[in-house]
Parts: sequence; C-alpha cells; structure tokens
Amino acid sequence: MFRDYTKEEIKAIQNETGVKTVFSQNAKMKKSSQNGIHLYNWGIPAYKSQNGTLTCPNASKCIIGCYAKSGAYVWSNVANAYEARLSLSRTKGFEHVIVYHIDKLLSKHKTGKILIRIHDSGDFYSPSYFETWCKIADVYKNETRIQFYAYTKMVQMCKGYAKQSLIPRNLTLIYSFGGREDSHIDTEQDRHSFVFQNETELAAMDYSDASHDDTVAALGPNNKIGLVYHGTKSYTNTAWSKVSAK
Repeated sequence: MFRDYTKEEIKAIQNETGVKTVFSQNAKMKKSSQNGIHLYNWGIPAYKSQNGTLTCPNASKCIIGCYAKSGAYVWSNVANAYEARLSLSRTKGFEHVIVYHIDKLLSKHKTGKILIRIHDSGDFYSPSYFETWCKIADVYKNETRIQFYAYTKMVQMCKGYAKQSLIPRNLTLIYSFGGREDSHIDTEQDRHSFVFQNETELAAMDYSDASHDDTVAALGPNNKIGLVYHGTKSYTNTAWSKVSAK
C-alpha cells in the first residue's frame, strides 16, 4: 500500500510542492534520540499558513505564546519549508511520499526504534488529513520498530475515530490543553498534556516531564504529560495561566 510510485514520481511531487526535507529533527529531537531510539518530526505552519489556511482549527489560549510562532520557526527558510509541507499534505500522492521516506528511515536505522512525531507545529486540520495519517500508520502496523505520535487539540474529532476503532495502535494521540475542546479531555482516562509555568508545579501535579525528552510523551507509562512553558512571552502575559486541567 502506498508503494506503487517510482522514485522519480516521488521526486516530481516534492519538486512541485517545494519540499526538500520531509522529516526533520529539531534540537529536542536530536537530544531525545539515544539508547537506540531515533526521533523525527513532520511539521506544518502553526495556527495559520501564509495564505490564511487554518492549520490548528481548535487553537485557542495556546495561540498567544505558541513556541512555533517564534524563534527558528519564523526564519524564512524554516517557514518556507513548513509551508511546502502543508502544500504536500494537500497534494495527490502525499501518502506515497511519506511512506517512501519512512521506508528510507527504516533502511537507515537497521536496529532500534523510530518515533515519528506528527506536528511539532500545526495539527490535524481536517478529517481527511487525519484519516491519511491513520492510513500511513496502518501500513506499519506489523513493524514493531516504528511508532507514530501526535499532540492534538482536535479532541472530539479524534475521539470519534477512536470510538469506531479507526486509529491504529501504533499512533499515539496526546490531547493537548489550551484549545477549544479542553472540556472534552478526561484527565483520568485520556493521554493528555498540560503546560506548566515551572518544573515544581509540574511535579506537584504528578505529571511526567516531557519538556526535554519526547520519548516520555511517545512511550512513557504515565498518561499525564507535562511541559514547562518555553514561549518567548512571559507566562503570566499569555493565556496559559488561565488554562485549567480540572
């Protein structure tokens, strides 16, 4: 499935959409890649694309202070790369390109486990886009060396697919507070994430700290994933201080 495009056809699609690198590794990914675990991420623009396309439809309080709307993410070369990936995601053959490059990662890393983070920036912006990622993950349902994971604020949509058993087991979803559907996150049952002002507050609430190690979010036994705020604005000047996980 999704392996019937030639290498030339894959390159043609990438050239058409301007995608040079499909999967990348930010500093956190590189730091987390150790002990036989290799992390890569796929990202699209945060909140809105340059032409106004919503990429995080359920974003709310998280918009102010979003880490993916500052720093390296706004450098022209990085921003253009994320715009190109968004274009690719809306192009016929998208899933073929993704599978082609995941296969290359599996060939590169003969041992160990590969973790693919879907969206270090952006979210599942439509049902069809989410379905495509589910189909991609399903290609590797019998490949124990690969795991997909994603933070998402598309809570109701994803839970709807989960109720129909349409989400592959190798795709871990982490419902992220700070969106329009926080009230639909069950903090006792759902794997979820919450942004804290500091490590002391995080530890006091019995959350596992994934601020510096993404394997905690993807593979950790605790469903409560904590992140220490690292946006460019002061925590108290963002809406995060008004978000409640209760």
